[in-house]
Amino acid sequence: MSDFIQSWDKKGSEPVRRPLWTLPSAFAVFLALGASAAAWGAALPQLRQRYDLGPTGGEEVISAFNLGALVAVLGCGLAARYLPPRPTLAGLLAAFGCGLVGAAQAPNWGFLLVSALVAGVGFGGVALHLNTTYAAGPRGVLLANLVNAMFGVGAIAAPLLVAGLSASTALMSIAAVVALSVPLVSGAVRERPPTPPVGRATVVLLAPFALIGFLYAGVETSAGAWAGTHLTWTGTAPDTAARLTALFWAGLAVGRLLVPLVATRPAVIVPTAFAVTTAGLLLATHPPLAVVGYAIAGLGLAPIIPTALAWLAHLTPHAHLAGSALLTCSMLGSALHPLLVGLVASPQHPTTIPLALTTYAVLGLLAALWTARHRTPHLAGTTQP
Repeated sequence: MSDFIQSWDKKGSEPVRRPLWTLPSAFAVFLALGASAAAWGAALPQLRQRYDLGPTGGEEVISAFNLGALVAVLGCGLAARYLPPRPTLAGLLAAFGCGLVGAAQAPNWGFLLVSALVAGVGFGGVALHLNTTYAAGPRGVLLANLVNAMFGVGAIAAPLLVAGLSASTALMSIAAVVALSVPLVSGAVRERPPTPPVGRATVVLLAPFALIGFLYAGVETSAGAWAGTHLTWTGTAPDTAARLTALFWAGLAVGRLLVPLVATRPAVIVPTAFAVTTAGLLLATHPPLAVVGYAIAGLGLAPIIPTALAWLAHLTPHAHLAGSALLTCSMLGSALHPLLVGLVASPQHPTTIPLALTTYAVLGLLAALWTARHRTPHLAGTTQP
């Protein structure tokens, strides 16, 4: 096996070589990213009891985490030309780990919210840097999905840790995994080459992808936050519901491993993924099939964001800014959508949760179909990855 993974710069003239020894660290950090994303929703029942938040309170912690991520992704994207990649990544990893430790040891609800915000800043910045790195190049669809499969593995593990141990132990464990990602700072991140000025054409290109990211987040984050509550409201014990939500995240992990093996065209993958997600969520409206429905929805969602990032990387030389726009809108959706679902969710009508998620999936399908028709690589003079 070659000693290096090779991708190409936007001019296609020089190979960018990344040593294979950085891959285990990349897997570790994506494992931690996925676990942190899933842990908050799975931990909500415990947090409600610990901090006396009532039967439907606590979703603020998820929004705080995602708000921090939104700020980081937006800031890092806009300031990409001025931020040295390695020191920036080191600081973001530190914020991520320290925020998780603070949340695990929080003496009160306010302290926990601040810690979640700090952890979210680290989460968002790290996710942008690494997703952009692995999405670029002729094998962007494969590599982006592969590292994000580890995100799904971490998301599977987090609910199991929360249910089997405690929310605090789960957060401390995730922080420990973050420490394993330190080699990424020196190995996987490189200086970015100069890019042409951003013009109106770039903004027009990014708009539909931004909408896809926003609607995708409406499903993924809200499902992660509310699936356990939905199962609980339909008669499942809280600890069992936390374990069963791992199947949703299992679908995310499996889908990211399988999809690049059977398809390589982003314009086909993304709309199909939204269609599968819609079918799974409709299935979840029937209580006996809810767990299966959420697993199918996770399988459908799996390739959307990493494939869209690779799609964008082959449409524009502004890969970092494009990734920032996509992830910013995704993070904005992650901060907003759980609260919106909470406004319509009702213990008396548990089906309101999967129906709200289905609405996002259908809108995402429509956006993906339009983008596949109007934003194909030949329009920009490039080739399909």
